[in-house]
Amino acid sequence: MLHLQFDNISAKKVSLLHGISEARLRRFCEKNQTLVDTVFKSKTKAGYHFLALPDAKSTVAKVKKFVASQTKAGWKHIVLLGIGGSALGPLAVRDALISPFAKTAKLHVLDNVDPAFASDVLDNIPLAKTLFIVISKSGTTTEPMALYAVVKERLQKKFPKDYQKHLVFVTDPKNGLLREIAKAENIITFDIPPKIGGRFSVLTNVGLLPCALAGVDIGGLLKGARMMRESLKKNKGFYNVALKLAAVQFLLDQKKGKSMTVLMPYSNHLFRIGDWYRQLLAESIGKNRWSGPTPINALGTTDQHSQLQLYNDGPNNKLIIFMRVLKPAKDLKWGNVLPDEIGFLNHKKMSQVIDAAYQGTSQALTKHKRPNLTIEVPKVDAASLGALFMLFEFEIALLGQLYKVNAFDQPGVEHSKKITKKLLMNL
Repeated sequence: MLHLQFDNISAKKVSLLHGISEARLRRFCEKNQTLVDTVFKSKTKAGYHFLALPDAKSTVAKVKKFVASQTKAGWKHIVLLGIGGSALGPLAVRDALISPFAKTAKLHVLDNVDPAFASDVLDNIPLAKTLFIVISKSGTTTEPMALYAVVKERLQKKFPKDYQKHLVFVTDPKNGLLREIAKAENIITFDIPPKIGGRFSVLTNVGLLPCALAGVDIGGLLKGARMMRESLKKNKGFYNVALKLAAVQFLLDQKKGKSMTVLMPYSNHLFRIGDWYRQLLAESIGKNRWSGPTPINALGTTDQHSQLQLYNDGPNNKLIIFMRVLKPAKDLKWGNVLPDEIGFLNHKKMSQVIDAAYQGTSQALTKHKRPNLTIEVPKVDAASLGALFMLFEFEIALLGQLYKVNAFDQPGVEHSKKITKKLLMNL
């Protein structure tokens, strides 16, 4: 199970000006335990339904049955057409759990209408060995439907009699344009639960279907999410990690001027979690001029050499959240091969180098009075990833209550969509 280290946000470590005393954090968490209770009581309401996703055995069974049925097709490529929550979750799972050198089908995610980017994928994959998954709850989202138009035209030209076998839709169970197209053209569909918003959908068919086709242990994802959910239900107040994380983020933003949150995993496999969390935080909490810490993603050790100067010596307006993997899937080591000038590197393991870099960064930030905390991940596997998804989604549900905003809508996004549609209609 995940473990969170909060020592470096304490007033003792980073001063009362920039940190929070343990006594205050404890009082705040005890006072706001009711917010956790509210989330669990609201699990059947729109938005909060993400809590029930780890129990969706029928969903897993249907996905696994479909994957098994596709064995004869011999798909070499799975191409997901989606945007926002329909893409960022699957991307996070793919990069965490699927090696680019795996012998399973390659999962490609087209999440932008950049024509050069889309062409690079579509012009270089064999259509005969490719399954396309179109994800849109409404079927009217501009980007995936524009991509679908290109794909459909190519498929109809090459396979006029049975192009449908190369398509799967993930959409609303009953309504929407994509559902209508599926019925009219006999295309296989999978449901998106109507009470789940896109950025909370990674543990639905949105993430489970494409990732299962690429060989991911989707049962492990749900098991990890389920274990985290039960931990959050059992542990109260100061000992509830989601509440404690939300409390730290809220108090540092509102009381200490830490209006930015940097998520910095020391693992290339977890880097895309930062992209996913960026949408989750920004779209859920950024609803007015008083709410919404700005999310930033970084990668250790890479961004020690690009962002750390700012974090140590620039404006002290950030909370840094590290992710540290305790046991990498593989390690590298070497003997006495380097000259004396860097002899301290001889007889080391790569895991020791990256961990020393993490500790050096954390200690340097703390010395500079920059609050930071660490999420310790036992290992990068399906269960740990599922636990991370549940932890962050639950934390966001709590932050919505703390900031007194609706964490499950996105009116600012809808406005730009309407303008884009109008511009396209006038071309």
